[in-house]
Amino acid sequence: MDAHSLVRELGVSKSTLRRDLERLEKAGRLARTFGGARWSEPASLVVRAFGEKRMQMQAEKEAIARAAARLVEPGMVVALDSGTTVWRVATALKDKRPLTVLTSALAPVEELGAIEGIVIHFVGGRFRLANLDFVGSATVEGFRELHADLAILGADSFIPGKGAYSLDEASAAVAAAVADCAERRIVVADHSKFDAKGCCLIVPSNRVDCLITDADLAPGVERRLRDESFDLIRATGT
Repeated sequence: MDAHSLVRELGVSKSTLRRDLERLEKAGRLARTFGGARWSEPASLVVRAFGEKRMQMQAEKEAIARAAARLVEPGMVVALDSGTTVWRVATALKDKRPLTVLTSALAPVEELGAIEGIVIHFVGGRFRLANLDFVGSATVEGFRELHADLAILGADSFIPGKGAYSLDEASAAVAAAVADCAERRIVVADHSKFDAKGCCLIVPSNRVDCLITDADLAPGVERRLRDESFDLIRATGT
């Protein structure tokens, strides 16, 4: 519908209409066109749930995802945790075929499930709509029966000298099971996650093989992390 028709139908000013259309466009509800707007197709469940979180540290998460993908080789078995950063890692793995993915989160399934050459083993349990993942004892036991070359883990907090943490016990238990099923453990966390809130341990520092963060890591934090036994990668925008 064109702008003149919308103003007439809605009984609002052009400036009010323009502001409302901008808000709807940012929310993904419509697409602006020359002189008007059209409704967009409904976004996927993952985009609707994670879209706003993805915008936080977006460039940093994309850089981290590319760096993580470079550590994955075709033929590997990769276990993927839940969370928005790991979601972006999943997107970056599309060209790593053949690949086997183990996960209890819906986002990697949506990104990789339709790609030929990528096999997904999905671990169920109790579904959480807010996180679009499965948790609970069934999920933990499911990962204990699997084996991966790499585990890629997100974190709500990473404390130098201690390890990766989650805000809630259920997430931490599943992420720990993901870590335990793999030969190597990679933690992905942007610079805002260091010394942030997180009370439930996922994996201690001495069991992390690689930590990938972004280029804006504070110098003081970097010095503390360099004393750790794991590899530290600061991902750039390229």
